[in-house]
Amino acid sequence: MKITTLVDNHAMEGSVCGSEHGFSVYIETEKHRILFDTGCGSLFLENARRLSVDLSAIDTLIISHGHYDHAGGVRTLLETFSFDSLPMFTGEGFFNRKFVKEPQGERELGVSFDSEYLRSRGVDHQTVGKDPVLIGDGIYLLSRFTGKDENEDLNPRFLLETDEGVEVDRFNDEVSLVFDTPEGLILIVGCSHPGILRIVERVKSTFGKPIKALLGGIHLYDASEEKMKRVSDALIGMHIETLGVSHCTGDAAGEYLKARTDRFFINAAGKQTEL
Repeated sequence: MKITTLVDNHAMEGSVCGSEHGFSVYIETEKHRILFDTGCGSLFLENARRLSVDLSAIDTLIISHGHYDHAGGVRTLLETFSFDSLPMFTGEGFFNRKFVKEPQGERELGVSFDSEYLRSRGVDHQTVGKDPVLIGDGIYLLSRFTGKDENEDLNPRFLLETDEGVEVDRFNDEVSLVFDTPEGLILIVGCSHPGILRIVERVKSTFGKPIKALLGGIHLYDASEEKMKRVSDALIGMHIETLGVSHCTGDAAGEYLKARTDRFFINAAGKQTEL
């Protein structure tokens, strides 16, 4: 399996890739070509071209959650290439309006398309609920990492508009990708808004195996120092062989992990990881 990071907040030193606030990875296995997230706009496409990654050949599109820095390139993808029936997976409530309130007003965070647009572009849109979804040999999607009574970890700045009104976003639409291999689990995450430890524990309990590799964003950039250290120490204690996190992880958490485990690396744009 080869995992190529197309978009991240940082690009590898000396890489031909550009960077932006966003995330996108391309995963190539013997049988599948998977695009997980698309960054903010068209950069993922340009970086793919520079890295000789053919995105016209993807057979699965997964968007980790309904924020612009992960789904912003969906239109670009679908208007650049033609797909007969491309399976696209998102979580429940993906299309709900997502936003934050700031001193200068409300700032939109959500997506700029709907299910009708996806159908018009040859997309077979499917929703991941509380049960794992098998999308290939040993390849699963998991979602619904939080429940309505789990309020302690909610970030009050992230808001969601539903038919019942505006509420703090519980990120029930967050989707993680899991490869179940004989050597252990490979976990790909987008932003881990529900909490990376909660996601990891759910994945481990679902499959009854340790996690061999973890790649993606773990959203510690705005965490307190105490939480950043607690979460980072917990991940280190799991002895994950390959720990490549970035995007919303934050520079402080990255430096903390780098100083404490040689299994960690910055999963920047242009990075190619073979597992």
